[in-house]
Formats: sequence, C-alpha cells, structure tokens
Amino acid sequence: MATSQSPKLYTMSGTCALAPHIVLEWIGKPYELEVMEHGQHLEPEYLKINPKGKVPALINEDGRVLTEAAAILMYLADRYPQANLGTGDDAYERYQLEEWLAYMTSEVHADFAPHFAPQRFIDDENQYDAVRKATYERLREHYETLNERLNQHLMAHGRTVADSYLYVLTRWIDLTPMNINDYPNLKGFREHMSADAGVKQAVEMQKAK
Repeated sequence: MATSQSPKLYTMSGTCALAPHIVLEWIGKPYELEVMEHGQHLEPEYLKINPKGKVPALINEDGRVLTEAAAILMYLADRYPQANLGTGDDAYERYQLEEWLAYMTSEVHADFAPHFAPQRFIDDENQYDAVRKATYERLREHYETLNERLNQHLMAHGRTVADSYLYVLTRWIDLTPMNINDYPNLKGFREHMSADAGVKQAVEMQKAK
C-alpha cells in the first residue's frame, strides 16, 4: 500500500514512461501511479506538474518533480542502490550507462517522431508515407546497432535501468513495418523481459487504465 511519502509516477499507455514504471516494480518499494488518458498530459492540472506537457513525470518523496525518462531512470538507480540497477562506484560504467540512455532517448526515440506525428515535419498529408519511410531507414540502422551491441543486457555487468528503456523500444518495433525477427538478439531480449514479473506487472497496470 502506497504511503503519502511514496514517489508518484505519471505515465500514459504506449509511451516511454513504461520504462520508469518497470524500474519501480523492480525496486519493489511502495509507489503511486497515475496512468493518464491521451490528452490529459495537456490539461492545466498536469501542466502544473510538468509544463512541457509530456510523460513521464516523477514526484519524489519530498515533493520535488523530475521529468525526462533518462533523468528519472538515473535518479531511481541512485536513490535505490540496493536494487542494483545502476553501476555502483564504477564511474566509467556510469558514463557508459548514461551513454546508452542518451543514445536511446535522443536518437532512437527521437527518430520515431515522424512515425508518430508526421504532421510535425510536413504539411502535405500525401507525403506522410514518404516521411515515415525515411525514418524507418534510420530506425533500421539504430536497431542493427542495438542488436549488434546487445548481449543479455545492455551493460556487461548485468541488468540496469537502461534495459527498461530498451524494452520499450523493442515493443515499438511492432508499430512499424520492421520485424523483430530480423534482430535475433533484440528478440531474445524482449522475450526474456516480457517474462519478467516486474515487467508483466507494469504492462498490465498500464493496460488496465
């Protein structure tokens, strides 16, 4: 049962906010969850929490707000070291973890923007398919890179918060003409993650909304 001091995560189904939700399940401490309907992220009540109008947003135990998935993931790794989802005292490994998060959020995720919202890039609706086709080529390169670099986890020493974000990206493949079977390492990773109890709980909680 969550307490008044529990962190509260704001999410929306189908978004990258699933990643910190998974991590909260892995940590195993009480937390509160607000799964918003599409559009609620632009309403005044939520804009007071995150003026950028995006998810995720995390209100921590002392009432301070963090936004941006990468920042929230690193905060959770540092805040709950007993969960072993960070890199401990190894500074170089920490930078590697931050490198993966930066790549996935600023490059891979960013290149999904023309898929989700082609109107942001071109006014002519007849050109939407062409815009999407171009972004799929970039995404294929990203997924090839991830597939080549991936072992069981993104980091050599084991599971970290970065794996939760990669899991989201492997789910998004199914939204495109790409096929997960073309990336065997990513396919195995997704299957392994999908069987994880914390992952299953987070996915089901977001579906329930």
